[in-house]
Amino acid sequence: MTALEPIADPASGERLSAIGKLVSVVEVLATENKVSRIARATGLATSTVHRILRGLVEVGWAQEDEEHGYLLGARLLAITARADDASFLVQKAAPFLRELRDATGDTVHLATRRGDEMLYVAKLDGRKAYQMRSHVGLTIPLHCTAVGKAMLAATPVDEVRATLARTGLPARTERTFTKPGALIQHLQAVRGLGYALDEQENEANIRCIAAVIFGPRGLPIASVSISSLIYDLNGPKVGRCAQLVVSAARGISRALGHPHDGSFATTQQASNVSSTAAAPASEAGC
Repeated sequence: MTALEPIADPASGERLSAIGKLVSVVEVLATENKVSRIARATGLATSTVHRILRGLVEVGWAQEDEEHGYLLGARLLAITARADDASFLVQKAAPFLRELRDATGDTVHLATRRGDEMLYVAKLDGRKAYQMRSHVGLTIPLHCTAVGKAMLAATPVDEVRATLARTGLPARTERTFTKPGALIQHLQAVRGLGYALDEQENEANIRCIAAVIFGPRGLPIASVSISSLIYDLNGPKVGRCAQLVVSAARGISRALGHPHDGSFATTQQASNVSSTAAAPASEAGC
């Protein structure tokens, strides 16, 4: 019998390959540390789980804790941590960024969070006659950019409030959100849609659409966006391009090991949010 040959598990009666069982155990090990709980969650026999865990310990993918349980090992954590590294992220994202640029013709950005700002780690110039002034290495605010708002929308509200308390909400244009309450309410709409819009909030005459990227541990680690002049990215095109941006974000997330299975925003939702969700801060209540 080879390692890939399906074998019957006495607990579940199902035929899983040895690799399928190993993957199931590793996935549950991220949240459970007791053999009995892992066995219950995977449907595998306790003896099978114990044997797999002992093998994982031998190769450094798991380690025993002080209470006779198991934790993810340093070797496995080192592998998953690579997905949070900017160079690894850019490498995995590259084909999706090119596809997004070619499909929209717009400038594409990939940005990660660095402290209380977003940092551009990749940029593909659009196919238009004009170019965006952004560049790799540039840091931009969280509260008034599409990439920043997409990241904030995927962050717990308490953390968002703490961030805004540290940074304030300085106005970059007359459309920048300058009241925490108004921005937090706006972020709820962003979460519902699955993407964020920058409606001239960071720079006049520029519209951006961004969606968040999740790493292998399910945490938001980056955002991908397109940027264009407002006359070139308007009307029904906003909805169509929003779906392309969300698709790119999901593709990158999956390439990093996160199975993103949310639904796309509809064109009608995109049309609604482009005209209402990013209202000037002066018109929004606190």
